[in-house]
Amino acid sequence: MATYKHPITGVTLNEIIFRRENLDEDEAVTVHILAKQYEQQDMIAHQLGVNQGRVNDVLKGRKFPNSAEKAAQLLQSAGETFL
Repeated sequence: MATYKHPITGVTLNEIIFRRENLDEDEAVTVHILAKQYEQQDMIAHQLGVNQGRVNDVLKGRKFPNSAEKAAQLLQSAGETFL
Protein backbone atom coordinates (compact mmCIF):
# COMPACT_ATOMS: atom_id res chain seq x y z
CA MET A 1 0.00 0.00 0.00
CA ALA A 2 1.37 3.36 -0.97
CA THR A 3 1.83 5.98 1.71
CA TYR A 4 2.49 9.69 1.79
CA LYS A 5 3.18 12.34 4.42
CA HIS A 6 0.56 14.92 5.35
CA PRO A 7 1.96 18.25 4.10
CA ILE A 8 1.39 20.10 7.36
CA THR A 9 1.78 17.53 10.14
CA GLY A 10 4.12 15.06 8.47
CA VAL A 11 1.99 12.12 9.63
CA THR A 12 2.20 9.07 7.36
CA LEU A 13 -1.12 8.37 5.64
CA ASN A 14 -2.29 5.49 3.45
CA GLU A 15 -3.05 6.52 -0.11
CA ILE A 16 -6.56 5.66 -1.31
CA ILE A 17 -6.11 4.41 -4.85
CA PHE A 18 -9.75 3.95 -5.83
CA ARG A 19 -13.24 4.30 -4.43
CA ARG A 20 -16.48 2.51 -5.22
CA GLU A 21 -19.99 3.77 -4.71
CA ASN A 22 -21.46 0.28 -4.41
CA LEU A 23 -20.44 -3.35 -4.40
CA ASP A 24 -21.42 -5.88 -7.04
CA GLU A 25 -22.15 -9.54 -6.38
CA ASP A 26 -18.56 -10.74 -6.91
CA GLU A 27 -17.29 -8.09 -4.54
CA ALA A 28 -19.92 -9.13 -1.98
CA VAL A 29 -18.68 -12.72 -2.22
CA THR A 30 -15.16 -11.39 -1.67
CA VAL A 31 -16.40 -9.57 1.47
CA HIS A 32 -17.57 -12.88 2.93
CA ILE A 33 -14.35 -14.66 2.00
CA LEU A 34 -12.21 -11.96 3.60
CA ALA A 35 -14.39 -12.03 6.72
CA LYS A 36 -14.00 -15.82 6.94
CA GLN A 37 -10.26 -15.27 6.70
CA TYR A 38 -10.54 -13.15 9.87
CA GLU A 39 -10.14 -9.77 8.16
CA GLN A 40 -11.81 -6.92 10.07
CA GLN A 41 -14.71 -5.05 8.49
CA ASP A 42 -12.88 -1.73 8.35
CA MET A 43 -9.93 -3.32 6.57
CA ILE A 44 -12.23 -5.09 4.10
CA ALA A 45 -13.86 -1.74 3.37
CA HIS A 46 -10.48 -0.09 2.79
CA GLN A 47 -9.35 -2.89 0.50
CA LEU A 48 -12.51 -2.64 -1.61
CA GLY A 49 -12.69 1.15 -1.61
CA VAL A 50 -16.08 1.48 0.12
CA ASN A 51 -17.26 2.59 3.53
CA GLN A 52 -17.70 0.09 6.33
CA GLY A 53 -21.49 0.33 6.15
CA ARG A 54 -21.47 -1.28 2.69
CA VAL A 55 -19.43 -4.19 4.03
CA ASN A 56 -21.75 -4.55 7.03
CA ASP A 57 -24.82 -4.58 4.75
CA VAL A 58 -23.32 -7.54 2.88
CA LEU A 59 -22.31 -9.44 6.03
CA LYS A 60 -25.76 -8.92 7.60
CA GLY A 61 -27.48 -10.16 4.42
CA ARG A 62 -29.21 -6.87 3.64
CA LYS A 63 -27.40 -6.73 0.30
CA PHE A 64 -26.64 -9.77 -1.86
CA PRO A 65 -28.20 -12.30 0.54
CA ASN A 66 -26.92 -15.27 -1.51
CA SER A 67 -23.31 -14.10 -1.45
CA ALA A 68 -22.48 -15.90 1.82
CA GLU A 69 -23.45 -19.25 0.32
CA LYS A 70 -21.46 -18.57 -2.84
CA ALA A 71 -18.44 -17.62 -0.73
CA ALA A 72 -18.73 -20.84 1.28
CA GLN A 73 -18.87 -22.87 -1.94
CA LEU A 74 -15.78 -21.14 -3.29
CA LEU A 75 -13.89 -21.65 -0.05
CA GLN A 76 -14.86 -25.32 0.04
CA SER A 77 -13.81 -25.86 -3.59
CA ALA A 78 -10.50 -24.15 -2.82
CA GLY A 79 -9.95 -26.56 0.08
CA GLU A 80 -10.28 -23.88 2.76
CA THR A 81 -11.65 -24.99 6.12
CA PHE A 82 -12.64 -21.73 7.77
CA LEU A 83 -15.45 -21.94 10.31
